[in-house]
Amino acid sequence: MASKPLHRPSILDIARDAGVSPATVSRAFNRPELLRADTLQRIETVAREHGFRPNRVGSSLRSGNTRTLGMALPTLCNPVFAECFEGAEAWAHANGYSIMVTTTGYDVEREAAAVRSLLDHQVEGLLLTVGNAARSATLRDLAREGLPYVLVYNESPSHPSVSVDNMAAAGDMVRWLAGQGHARIALVTGPLSASDRARRRLQGARACARELGLPEPLHLPMPLHTAANADVLRQALRRRPAPTALFCSNDLLAASVISALRGLGMRVPEDVSVCGFDGMHFAALMVPPLTTVEQPSRDIGAQACAQLLARLRGDAAGSPRLPHRLITGRTVAAASSRPSEQGMPKCRNC
Repeated sequence: MASKPLHRPSILDIARDAGVSPATVSRAFNRPELLRADTLQRIETVAREHGFRPNRVGSSLRSGNTRTLGMALPTLCNPVFAECFEGAEAWAHANGYSIMVTTTGYDVEREAAAVRSLLDHQVEGLLLTVGNAARSATLRDLAREGLPYVLVYNESPSHPSVSVDNMAAAGDMVRWLAGQGHARIALVTGPLSASDRARRRLQGARACARELGLPEPLHLPMPLHTAANADVLRQALRRRPAPTALFCSNDLLAASVISALRGLGMRVPEDVSVCGFDGMHFAALMVPPLTTVEQPSRDIGAQACAQLLARLRGDAAGSPRLPHRLITGRTVAAASSRPSEQGMPKCRNC
């Protein structure tokens, strides 16, 4: 037997029971500041009693404004991007907007498809992280569309963005490692073609090493951005001289590197030091706590959303770089205190 469809209260029902016009009910949900407090309270009380919810889709179609922003991020499995989304979503919500989010998997084709999908949903503006801002076809398409957008984490003189100074942040870590006696440093990253942030961190590390008169840091590219390859690490630690510190381009990769090193029979930091980049909350819960560069991911998302809303209003907006901070955990030891042959790390399973 078919069930009787539930009656969905309409704006007319609320207006009748609240003793006001339908236009007044509409203002209560769209421009509440225009109503007297007692009128607004009466309408809200009646709406709650009826279980009434305004039809935002219909309102958007009539006004031509969806009050929705799009956000395209490489992944939400990495907490850095999840925190960024939370910061952006909180700012958007406080300003009467919602955010539709999608992920690109660090893939250029998925990146383009994700942005097209968001455009099809009539978003008013976009927040996004791209693989390479300098060569992004997606950004060229957005410029032709005339849709406002702001990059998160990417740095670019040609596009609006919110980020940290990745080169300076990586340089600060290398300078600190050098202060701990580390001269032979390796940068562990995912594929540079899919992350201009990792590329800038490598450039910053190498520039700082040159400034300090250190050997050029070794680059250890991994097939994935957040997973270490034990064979690559094994080959690096067989080098003579071998690196004494591994600087990873993100914290998830650093955690994976530490796990892989343990599988090779090496202790962190007694045999080799490891540090990361991002400053994720879980890094402080690791044993030992991770040494890392903290970037304010939640603030990056909030600032990017603020910049995007300013552009939607036609206001001037910039491309701020937010401050980073070095967090000294216990995954780095002074190079001179490590029990190893001629200052080289011991790899028991190499």
